[in-house]
Amino acid sequence: MIRAVLFDLDDTLFDHRYCAREALDAIRRDHDALATLEPFELDRRHAAILETLHLRVLAKEISLDAARQERFRRLLEGAGVSLEQLQDGSVARRAATAYRTRYLQSWREVPGARSLLCALKERVRIGIVSNNLTLEQHEKLRFCGFDAFLDAIVISEEAGAAKPDPVIFQIALERLGVDANEAVMIGDAWGTDIAGARAAGLRAIWFNPSGISRPEPWKGVDEIRSLEPVSEVISLILRGDDPSEPRP
Repeated sequence: MIRAVLFDLDDTLFDHRYCAREALDAIRRDHDALATLEPFELDRRHAAILETLHLRVLAKEISLDAARQERFRRLLEGAGVSLEQLQDGSVARRAATAYRTRYLQSWREVPGARSLLCALKERVRIGIVSNNLTLEQHEKLRFCGFDAFLDAIVISEEAGAAKPDPVIFQIALERLGVDANEAVMIGDAWGTDIAGARAAGLRAIWFNPSGISRPEPWKGVDEIRSLEPVSEVISLILRGDDPSEPRP
């Protein structure tokens, strides 16, 4: 029986991808070098740099502000902006500020997220398991109104462990007062959310709105492309399969 549901936050409940694209579009118009890149390619390059620096921020190897500036220095340099133009840091700093401003203005939930949490709240305990900085994630939860539905919030910065480490999932289970076989994890990132949940003994549901191919052919992982219709998603969540049970 499923008694608890764990969710990733970014790009599962909170629409980080949309916010990032809106912000990139804003700075793309202000920099000729970035304007020469197709939006998809700009998004791909930015995401790769962000992921690399994000890991360093979580490891406390670099400050958040320094990482933001370095992200755009690398992005602009890769698009052909000269080292001379980037030398004093002002160009990258302005790009980072413009991006952050537009990113904050674009905050929104993944369609159906709040309705899903509201409907689940009547039936199960709900937790968040997120790899990020504590303050930023709590601000997103409050902004979207998700915090009203949550029984546990576990963020890597304060937990001292990050997905896919099973430890962070165990912390969430302990705070929710359930065993692994009584919980399900829903997330968009296969390598952290899905692999991590499985390693911790949880059933996992992969949120895959882009319809990309599975990195691994695991039969015990269900897949959803949307959080809507809510009734169908809830039926799948509460089905309660054993995560080790083979599926056809």
